[in-house]
Amino acid sequence: MSRQIKTALLSAGVEFRFGAMVAGMFLFSILIGYVTGLIDPTGNTPSLLADLAVFGLAVVLIAGLAVLVLALRGQLAVLKKKHHHVLKQSERDTLTGVNNREKFVAESKLILQALGKRNNATLFLVDIDHFKHVNDTYGHPAGDEVLIFFAKQLRLHFTDALVGRLGGDEFGVLLEHSDPITPAFARELCMRFVDGLRQGATIGSKRLPVSASIGIALAPVHGKTWGSLIANADMALYASKKGGRACSTLFKEEMLTDLRNEKALVRELRAAILLKQLGIAYQPIVDGNGRLVAYEALLRWRHVLRGEIPPDVFIPVAERSQLIADIGYYVLRQVCQDMENLPPVRININLSATQIASHDLLDRMLDILQETGTDPRRIVIEITESASLAVNAVIAAQLKALQDSGFSIALDDFGMGYSEFNQLRALPFDVIKIDKSYICALGADLVTDVFVSAVVEIARRSGKLVVAEGIESEDDRLRATAAGCHAFQGYYYGKPALLKDLDRNFSLAEGAADHDIAIREVA
Repeated sequence: MSRQIKTALLSAGVEFRFGAMVAGMFLFSILIGYVTGLIDPTGNTPSLLADLAVFGLAVVLIAGLAVLVLALRGQLAVLKKKHHHVLKQSERDTLTGVNNREKFVAESKLILQALGKRNNATLFLVDIDHFKHVNDTYGHPAGDEVLIFFAKQLRLHFTDALVGRLGGDEFGVLLEHSDPITPAFARELCMRFVDGLRQGATIGSKRLPVSASIGIALAPVHGKTWGSLIANADMALYASKKGGRACSTLFKEEMLTDLRNEKALVRELRAAILLKQLGIAYQPIVDGNGRLVAYEALLRWRHVLRGEIPPDVFIPVAERSQLIADIGYYVLRQVCQDMENLPPVRININLSATQIASHDLLDRMLDILQETGTDPRRIVIEITESASLAVNAVIAAQLKALQDSGFSIALDDFGMGYSEFNQLRALPFDVIKIDKSYICALGADLVTDVFVSAVVEIARRSGKLVVAEGIESEDDRLRATAAGCHAFQGYYYGKPALLKDLDRNFSLAEGAADHDIAIREVA
C-alpha cells in the first residue's frame, strides 16, 4: 500500500474518531443538563415545553451524528476506491500500460502453482532486436515510441494472455491453455507477431521497422516453477539472437551445453583482449596493375588450448556479449603500433554498424591516435554489416565528423541489403567494397551485371573508389576489371598474413604513400 493511501486512511480514521468524540461529549452534556433540570432543588417540575425542546435537541444531535457516520463511511469508500486504482496503477508499466515485472512474475507464479494435470502454460520471452541501436541513433523518445508500439502488438497478437514488461526492451507473455500447445502452433503465434511488427513504429513522419527475438518454454514440460521456466525460455531467446534474430526458438535440453560453451568462450575472449593475445593479419588491396593501395587489418585468435578460432566463430560471440567495441579499439591500437613496420599505405579497420552509432566513438579513436602518434589519414574505417546501418541525420553527422577528422569511410560487403542505394545518396563515404558474391556472378547474371555497373558509375561520377572483394583467380580479376572496379582484394593477390610474414615485394600504387591524396584518387 502506498504511503499516500496509508496517510489518507489514517487521517480519515482520526477525523472519524474525533468527530464522534465531540458529538458524544456534546450530547452527553445536554443529557446531563436535562437530567439536572428534572431534579430541580426548588422542587419545581420542568415545563413540558422545556422537555420537548431538550428532547428535540437530542434528536437533532443524534441525527447529526448519524449523518457524520454515513459521510465518513462514504469518504472511506472513496478512499478505498482510490487506493484500489492506485494499486492497479502501481502494477502497470507506466510507459506501455502492460503489467510491470513484479505483477507479471507474481501472476505467473500463481498460474504455474495452480496448473493441474489438464492445464498447460507457455512462456514467451520477447526481446526487441537492436533496441540499443534505436536509442543511440534516434534518441530515447523514439525508443519509447518503439516500446509502446511493441507492447500494443503483443496484446494484439497474444489475446487472453498475461503480458508484462520485464525490464528495458524485454517482455514476457504467459499463455494458459487446457490442451498441450504444439511447437508448430507456438511458432505460428510468434511468426504472426513478428510479421505484425514489420509495419514499424511511427517516429515523427517516418516509420521505423521493428523486429523481435523470442524464446519459448512450455510448462510443465520445460519447467514446473517460475524459476526453471524463465531460465529455459531465456536460453531459447539467446538461441534466437544467435541464430540471426527476428525469429523464435523453442527450448531444447542441448541448449544448456551450448550456453555453457559460449559463456566459457566469452570469458576467454575477454581475457585474450586484456592480455593482448589477439593477433592482426594484413591482406593487401591492389590497383589494376597489382600495386599496393592499402591493407585490410583482420583479427586472428590463436587460443592456447583450442588452437586457431575462426573470426566467424568469435566475432558473433563478441557482438552478442557486448565485447565488439573493445575489439574494435583493440584492433585500432594494434594497427597504430604496427604502422612503423608497415609500408606507408592506408590501413582498413573494421567497425560494426552498432559501433558507428556510439556517441563517444570519435573521441576514443582520436585518443588512441594521439597516444600512438598516428595520422588519421592513414586509417580507413570499414563499416561491417553496412546493410543494417541506419540512414538518418545522426549517423550521417557521425560519419561526417570522422571524415572531417581525417578518416576515410568504406561501406563493406556492399549489395547485401535492400537499402544500400539510399546509403549512397544520404551517407558520406569514400570507398565502396562490393561483396564477393556479386563479383563471382559477373557475366553469368544480368541483374548482377547491371547492379555492379550502376554502383561503378555512381562511384565514378562522385569520385569514389570501388574495391572488388573475393578475387581468387585471373577470371575474377578480369570480370571485375571489365565491370570498372578500381581496386581488388582476395587470395589471388595474397592471403591475410601476420606482420612478420608479410609479403614485402609489392610496389606502391602512385600516390598511395601521399596521405594528402584521398584514397579514391589512388587507382
